[in-house]
Amino acid sequence: MDEARPAVDRTEPSPSTGPLPRIGEHVGILAHGTVELRRAFGPVLGEETVDRIVEESAAGLSPASADPAHRESIAVRFAHDRLAAMADARGVARSGVPHVLFVCVQNAGRSQLAAALLAERAGDTVRVSSAGSHPAGRIHRNVQPVLTAHGADPARTFPKPITEEVLASADYVITMGCGDDCPVRPGQDARDWPVGDPAEVDWDRLQEIVADIEVRVDALWREISGA
Repeated sequence: MDEARPAVDRTEPSPSTGPLPRIGEHVGILAHGTVELRRAFGPVLGEETVDRIVEESAAGLSPASADPAHRESIAVRFAHDRLAAMADARGVARSGVPHVLFVCVQNAGRSQLAAALLAERAGDTVRVSSAGSHPAGRIHRNVQPVLTAHGADPARTFPKPITEEVLASADYVITMGCGDDCPVRPGQDARDWPVGDPAEVDWDRLQEIVADIEVRVDALWREISGA
């Protein structure tokens, strides 16, 4: 497991995990989202850090849509997740639940499916993230309906790169086909799942891959929950 983390300073305000702006509300979501993220994370991380993470997040994502509102919305969501992970890793606003990070190459299929399946089972009792060593521009078209069927919010299922703060806060790192490109920190519980790649497979093969991931997720969930 991780190295020991500092105790939480209970006098610090905890970052908000409330809803962020939804896709299509208006262009200018990035500016509005930055204000909300400063309010939530500025007291514990500093507003300069918030602004830097937002800027990096907006620059680091492949455009998933020609719609500016969509691009800004996913940048704000990505920045929120990174800031929450940073606060957790630094011990200034611990979530109090295990954090599982799934990593594959494109973050467009396997890792997204695993994250959706674990989130469906665990709810708020586990913090679930996913990332890619070389993220694609969008989720595989054949995978998106499966994600939606398992309760994944389409606004949150976008490919994103691995970032240091998300990696640092993870208690479990599950790699899925990215080999040496999947970084792991010393002392982390890291495991590799050799599952098939759902990109451009037919429906029957996709169902086999989903079933394989589901069996592995169920075993992991039983271990984490102590069931």
